[in-house]
This record gives sequence, structure tokens and C-alpha cells, in this order.
Amino acid sequence: MNRLGNLIVWHYSSTHYERSEKQLEREKWLIPGLVRFNRYFLMPAAVLIQVCCGSLYAWSGYNLPIEREIYGPNLAKGVAVDRGQASNVFFVAVAVFGVTAALLGPWLERNGPFKGAVLGTCLFYMGNLLTALGVHVGSLPLVFFGYGFVGGAGLGISYIAPVSPLQKWFPDFRGLAAGLAVCGFGAGSIFSPFTQKALIGETFANTGIKNLGVSLTFVILGSCYFACMLLASFVLRMPPPGYSVNGVDIHTVKGAEELDNARAASAALPVSNAIEDKVEEAKMDRDHTVVNLHSVAPAKNVFSMTLAQALSSIEYILMYIMFLCNEITGLLIISKIQSIVQNQLGKNATEAANINSILGGCNLLGRLVLPTLSDYLGQRKPLFMLSLACQTIFLAVLPKAIGDKTYGLTLSCAFIIAFFYGGGFGLIPAFLSDQFGSKNVGATHGVILTAWAMAGVAGGLVFNAVYKSEVARLAPDLLHAYDLNFHWILAFTSFGLLVSFFIPTNLRDRRLPKLEGERIRFRFVNGRLVRVFKGFKVRMYSRAEEDAEWDGYLKGIAAQEETIKV
Repeated sequence: MNRLGNLIVWHYSSTHYERSEKQLEREKWLIPGLVRFNRYFLMPAAVLIQVCCGSLYAWSGYNLPIEREIYGPNLAKGVAVDRGQASNVFFVAVAVFGVTAALLGPWLERNGPFKGAVLGTCLFYMGNLLTALGVHVGSLPLVFFGYGFVGGAGLGISYIAPVSPLQKWFPDFRGLAAGLAVCGFGAGSIFSPFTQKALIGETFANTGIKNLGVSLTFVILGSCYFACMLLASFVLRMPPPGYSVNGVDIHTVKGAEELDNARAASAALPVSNAIEDKVEEAKMDRDHTVVNLHSVAPAKNVFSMTLAQALSSIEYILMYIMFLCNEITGLLIISKIQSIVQNQLGKNATEAANINSILGGCNLLGRLVLPTLSDYLGQRKPLFMLSLACQTIFLAVLPKAIGDKTYGLTLSCAFIIAFFYGGGFGLIPAFLSDQFGSKNVGATHGVILTAWAMAGVAGGLVFNAVYKSEVARLAPDLLHAYDLNFHWILAFTSFGLLVSFFIPTNLRDRRLPKLEGERIRFRFVNGRLVRVFKGFKVRMYSRAEEDAEWDGYLKGIAAQEETIKV
């Protein structure tokens, strides 16, 4: 048991990636002897991989055809009714996706994105083939195993494979790099509904008239995804040792840039002399962090964190909760949108596929717009707070809109929720890099995806159970079949908004030691530090008081360094 525990500790402590001189030389070329590698080649490769992975979001188009293929027709007034069986495959795939990303995130950092992408590509292809076989022989458990477990595992490692290198190659555009790394996932749900419907047969769920059928659709699309993903995998690679942009490297956390650069500039001076020197006070950054160096410049990357420190920090735990609450609404709506459009709003399968694609476009747009905007603002947290606030408002409106069959309002709510759902996925890799350094982003991103997985498996199963209960209670009028589900999800988005307020993003808030009796700290919009002590005693600090405490903390770090050197 101790051996297993030690193995787990080692697995989540080590992210060191070793490469030979021969490999480093080879990675300078995209095509050996013809085309030199450029970091911008990573962007289209990442998008291509994610487009293929994003076909997961079009799973709702498979629900009715798979159920008809395995169980036969289930019609009400000539329209196929969702049994709520095949849709659970989506939630299992999401769960396995997240768990795989969490388990293999550290492995990816130690072995490089190419191996991760190839492994994920092969697993996803195998999952599609097993799903085709399951549908062909009429075995839903085989469909669950094929797409849910094997395919979900492939998607999990394939998803994070391009995210990690992009964060490391683009420390100057972390938001844009994150957005491009994951935007393809939203794009996958734009075209996939149309290809699925065309290959299966446009009216198959209602009439039984097929084109190529469900099984061959999985074989054909799975083969296309395999070829595209494998080709893009050869572009992925980590930057060489010592790579940095404007003094920011894979270890740098947001707010420490000036401190690290000041130390690098004075590296030639003895530590004792550096302590005596006065270093010019750095400018206030966009998080209202005054990096007041005064008489000390800590060692290069002194604020960097190990993976174990990152995963156990209070800010990571709060970010995990925030991410779960931000993603649960969009995830569950995406999984059911085609069924809602047909069963509650009375539209045909073609209209439902169109709406699924538009929803995917909103998802994609959110993944690009919000992280790019966060680069301009220099902050990620305010955009997460905006996302949760908007989702809370429109989720509250959605039951009334569906109940009144207000088609335009229903779609507007769904599209806005999908936009912010995608935005959360685009923001989170850059937010994690800011907080814990891009060195750890493959692993921290992988682990935080278990929040999405939890929303998928636990939230999805509860969602389906409540839906079935409501269908049995309300039949034949199903207009309000989703109301109860939307109400309990609303509690999650509201709680997430509250939690996001307390996530510390300011370097001082994260690193200043806690005072005796201190319970929690936060900042007002004016940048003033506030501490809450035992007994709910609240104190707001002046800038001068905070500067003095921060200066003393930095001097303590320098003194420790001098002691170690002596």
C-alpha cells in the first residue's frame, strides 16, 4: 500500500521532461531539411485535433438513431421520443474524458505532447469502431464501453495534448493560445450534426429510412478523425530548455515577472550587496498588484510552484469549484438540445441539427472571444464572474421560455449559455498558467477537467433521472419536463459566482503568510486588501501597510537565500 502511495505522490510531483540533444535538434524542423519549425504551426494543428475531438458535442444527434437501431421505434404522433438510454453514453464519455486527463496529465508533461496525441488518437479510433460494432449487434453495453470508456479515454488525452505546448510556447499570449487550443472542440459540433444526419439518413429516427446507417457512420467518421488527428500530432512539441518570451518562462506565475527579471538583472551582484541596493518600485499591474521590490530581489522563479503545491493550494480548490459550476449548465443543455428542439418545441430533425450547429458556433466563439479579451484586460477572473452571472440569469429565464414555446427567447438563452460555457474552457488553461506556471498546465488542466467530468456523470445521471420522472408525471404534455432540472442547476451557477469572488489572483494575496487568527482574505475593486479574522473581525489595510508587510516578506526570502549560500 505504501508503494502505491509513493507512486501516486511521485506521479503528481514530477513534471520534468528529458530530451536528448538529437531529439532537440530534430524538433527544430517541421520537415527535416525543408521547413523549420515555427511556434505558429502549433495553432492549426491544435485546432484540427480539437475539431475531431469536438464531435463529442454532437452526440445528441446519435441518441434517437441508436435507440431506434437497438430497440426499435418509439414514436408519439409520428415523432421519435428520447428514451434517455443512449444519452447516458455521452455522460460516461465525459466522465472518462476528465478522469483520463487527470491521470495522464503528469505523464503527458514527462513524455511530451506527441506521444499523448498519438495515444489519444488510437484510443478514440478504437472507441468509434467498438461503438459501430455495438450498434450493429444491438448491444448498448458495448456502445457504452466503446464510445463511453475507450473513446472517452482517447478524447481526454487528445484534448490536453495540444493545450500544454501552446501555453508554453506563447507566454505572451496565454489567453489567445488557450482559446485557439480548445476552440476546435466547439467547431466539431458545428459540422458533425450534418455529417451524422447525412450518413445515417435524415429521417431515420422517425421513419426508419436509412442512408448508410448508424454503424457505418461511426466507421467512416472515426477513420476520418483518426487520419486528421494523427497528421496533426507530428506538429506538437515542447519548447527547448530555457525558452522564454519577454522574461516569462514556463515557471513564471502572474505578478512575479518584475521580481524575477529584477533578480536576473542583478544576478552578478553578491546577495549581501543586493540587499543593500534599492530597486526601483515596479509599476502596478492590471491586477492592482504593486510589485514593490524596495531593497530586495528574490531569486529567479522563487514564486514558481511544484505540481503538488499547485494541486493542494486553496486557490486551485476554489478554481475547481468555480469551473464545475461554470460548465454544468452548458454541458447538460448541449447533451439534450436536439431532443428539446424536437420534443418540446415541435421542430423537425433538420431544424434540430441546425440548432445544434449554431449552439456549437456559440461554444466556439466563446472559446475564442473570452480568452482573447482576457489577454487585453490582463485578467481572467472577472470574465469567469461575468460568465457565471449571465448563465444564472438566462438559466432562470429558460423554463418560462420553453413552457411558453417562445422559440426565439429559448434559443437566445441556450446560445448565450453555450457562449459562456465555451468561454470557460477557453479561459481555464490561461488562468491556470497565470496562477501556477505553464510548466504545470498539462497536469493542472487535466485534473480540473474532472470537474467537467463530474458535471457530466453525476449531473448527467441526475438530469436524466429527474427528466424521466417528470415525463412520467407530466405526460403527454412535456413542455415543463425540464423545469425541475433547470432549477437545481441554477443553484450551482449561483454558488459558483460566490466562490469565484474569493479566488486570490493577486501575487501578494497568494503568498503573504497568514496572520494569527486569519480566516480569509480578499480585495475590493479599489485594490485594498481585506482580511477576515476569527470572530468575523474585518480589517482593511492601507497601501502603505501592505507595502511594508510585502517588503518584509521579500527581505525574509532574500535572507534565507543568503543563509543557504553561506
